[in-house]
Amino acid sequence: MSADAKAGLWLESRPLPSTLPAGRADAIFVFGACFHPHEEVTGLEILVDGAPRAVTDFGLPRLDVFRRLHPNLGGGEPPVPPEDRDSLEDPEVRCYRSGFWATVPLPARELGSETALAVRAALGSGAEAVAEIARIGAGPPPLASIDQAAAADPLEARIAIVMATYNPDMDLFRAQVRSLREQSDENWVCVVGDDRSRADRFREIAAELAGDERFVLARGERRLGFYRSFERALGLVPADAGLVALCDQDDRWHPDKLATLRAEIGGAMLVYSDQRVVDAGGNVLAETYWTSRRNNHTNLLSLLIANTITGAASLMRREVVERALPFPDVPGEHQYHDHWLGLVAMTMGGVAYVDRPLYDYVQHRGAALGHARANAGIAGAGGLRERIGIRYWRGRFADAHAAYFRSYVRLEVLARALLERVPEASRRKRSALRRFRWADRSRAGILWLRLRGLRGIARDETLGAERMLAESLLWRHLMRHHSRDWERPIGSPFDASLPAPEEEAGGEAFPDPETAHIERLLAPLGFRVSESEPERINLLIPTIDLRHLFGGYIAKFNLARKLAEAGHRVRIVTVDPTPELPADWRRQVEAYSGLAGAMSRIEVAFAREQGEVAIGPRDRFVATTWWTAYHARDAVALTEGDRFLYLIQEYEPFTFVMGSWAAIAAETYSFPHAALFSTEFLRAYFAANRIGVYSGDPADGDRSSVSFENAITAVRAPSAADLAERESRRLLFYARSEPHAKRNMFELGMIAISRAIEAGTFGEDWEFFGIGSVSGRARVAIANGNELDVLPRQDQARYGEILGGYDVGLSLMLTPHPSLVPIEMASAGLLTVTNTFATKTAERLAAISANLIAAEPSIEGVAAGLAAAVARVDDHEGRVRGAAVDWSSDWERSLDPSAMAAVQRLLGFG
Repeated sequence: MSADAKAGLWLESRPLPSTLPAGRADAIFVFGACFHPHEEVTGLEILVDGAPRAVTDFGLPRLDVFRRLHPNLGGGEPPVPPEDRDSLEDPEVRCYRSGFWATVPLPARELGSETALAVRAALGSGAEAVAEIARIGAGPPPLASIDQAAAADPLEARIAIVMATYNPDMDLFRAQVRSLREQSDENWVCVVGDDRSRADRFREIAAELAGDERFVLARGERRLGFYRSFERALGLVPADAGLVALCDQDDRWHPDKLATLRAEIGGAMLVYSDQRVVDAGGNVLAETYWTSRRNNHTNLLSLLIANTITGAASLMRREVVERALPFPDVPGEHQYHDHWLGLVAMTMGGVAYVDRPLYDYVQHRGAALGHARANAGIAGAGGLRERIGIRYWRGRFADAHAAYFRSYVRLEVLARALLERVPEASRRKRSALRRFRWADRSRAGILWLRLRGLRGIARDETLGAERMLAESLLWRHLMRHHSRDWERPIGSPFDASLPAPEEEAGGEAFPDPETAHIERLLAPLGFRVSESEPERINLLIPTIDLRHLFGGYIAKFNLARKLAEAGHRVRIVTVDPTPELPADWRRQVEAYSGLAGAMSRIEVAFAREQGEVAIGPRDRFVATTWWTAYHARDAVALTEGDRFLYLIQEYEPFTFVMGSWAAIAAETYSFPHAALFSTEFLRAYFAANRIGVYSGDPADGDRSSVSFENAITAVRAPSAADLAERESRRLLFYARSEPHAKRNMFELGMIAISRAIEAGTFGEDWEFFGIGSVSGRARVAIANGNELDVLPRQDQARYGEILGGYDVGLSLMLTPHPSLVPIEMASAGLLTVTNTFATKTAERLAAISANLIAAEPSIEGVAAGLAAAVARVDDHEGRVRGAAVDWSSDWERSLDPSAMAAVQRLLGFG
């Protein structure tokens, strides 16, 4: 970042893959928002390991970002003021023109290396600013290399049939399996990848396949949908299979299907057949799939625009699957696995076709696409009457917006990925892919697509899809031109946000977003009791998000680990939707303190993705947040238990402003539970205020609760000699400006630091830093021309390393919990100012460490605390003594045998 840039870029982007296969070039889609809080962004480019790559567009309207960063400005209704002092991220209201996207080529990398992606912005002042997007590792291939002993000749190779299942109609499923068993070609194995079907349906699937060694059944850890489900299943193809056939869960294969496709593949990369269309009862609806559309297996550009290769009709070489995995991450929800595999096969070489049906394609309500939709053309523009009025044209405009991302950009990403992954493609094919990619760069591209669509009059393999693509490109050019002078929303429908998924377009049950959010959190999980389920301890957590694994989550995972080590069967159950996790997410969790090897002993269930969670009648439950307590109460009501264990790491009503959220959180302490407090400070607060287990007889509260200490990050404090050698002094502020961290009093702390600077507390040799934000690096102006340099979030090991380089710490929290951060700062030799609150008294804090300086939670109190800290900075010996804090830094001490015995007693064991 240029020294002239007074604050860092604000940047967010869609999640990107954490790893891609080593040794192969690729391309990824980057979509995000980026702006500078104090300057105009005049140019933007993506950096790939420092090398610049052009973006498709930047500086486009993002109403969703505006509404998120400025919730108090009426949703963007004009007039929008030029300032918003309530927004820490965007006080000058510059975020609206922040949208950008690009399809970025990535070079091949050696195994174990990383590719760094960043954005570089040119600013109006002439300076530049850089912000990192992600780091993508180079990992092993998703599919193991073929066994060299396997036959290379297609006439001899073993065929891997790959089927993806999700709650199939069991009559249709049994008919499909029977048709596989009746194949005249018997040299096959079938991999069945289940996409988290209901537990009872999965048992039926397993029963149907039981006893037949040719079937291998694997159940996914979480629901992915048909595109990713087939990707996951293809990764299970055994090493001795040289050919791969895709299979739906509810069709019926003709006995000679595999034998015919094997015989006809010849030198092609893929072969597919026609299919007969039938209803669920077997009645023939059409003798051919191609009732209103021309089949195409020779024109790559037509195949890109509109797929004609049906997965269940196909047999392909293993090399196609190797090159196709992992599937590209594209915008929109309409990408199909067979489309991508067909494109890879045709780009690599030839595609063959058998012009007769080799299976019955069953039409029913649950079909993912269906014959009618696959053969439907693009709707016309409507009659004159329909085109009169603003509503019609707004609808067309919204459709073009959605089509741009769901159709054109999706296909453009596929085209770029093909160019990178299949460098040996013929010159003609590469030229066709490049031409499609560049259609978005000029108006000539729009005209080319529109004229190509006229081919449908004689050659109808694309069903006129080019017209829709041309309209979507016209939308982007109109949006760019029409919105070029808007700095803030003006009430126009022009917006470059990604369109909402179609299934979510109908809106929430409640129009108010806060009400809808609470409803989503508390929506039942679908617990189902079964005597066949093993007895477990179920630890309910919100989700697994690797960006937010702070101390509270580390405590939850360590509790699960210790219960597993005590001999219990333990399962972590996520109650909120879980973001897509990288393949090595377990390893990343295990990198945190105390968790090495833990995930191999703990089951994980993603409740929202699974749709239901099977529990045993004697299961126990541990709630870890207020809304997981609602789910724990519901689960206990279905079992033989009478209460759950509540891991209480905060008095959670204090995490909200007073209102509905606080009231609903407070209600959970009236549910039947035993309490596991993460510090004696909290236990004392609950006892003093007669809350929860302490609402009645204090002795009952003591019997129904236990406390432990969250282990702080182990740090190495500097020596007195190290402190004496420092030429400058540095303050470190726990600067949590996010709305969900209001209890950390960011605003009060900033004002107190400024007041202390103005009062002369800090000399000219002082530097000011912040830590704890998840928003990236930034510089924030404070008093007398100073700046607070907010550092990006660090991993736990790095955080522990850097703490010792500071002299004064400031960490606030307006709750009874002492917070771990001030204790960690004190253990690193920092004279640390923190605030008192109720039972969190100055005496209790001083007993932990003499480096903790207790202050009243007020501007004057914190400023005075900072003055007291600065006055003691040169007491190097005292700071070293204070670093010996009376607090655990080891999870084996935190959850020692005595604590775990009490936990197990509260869970009803022994």
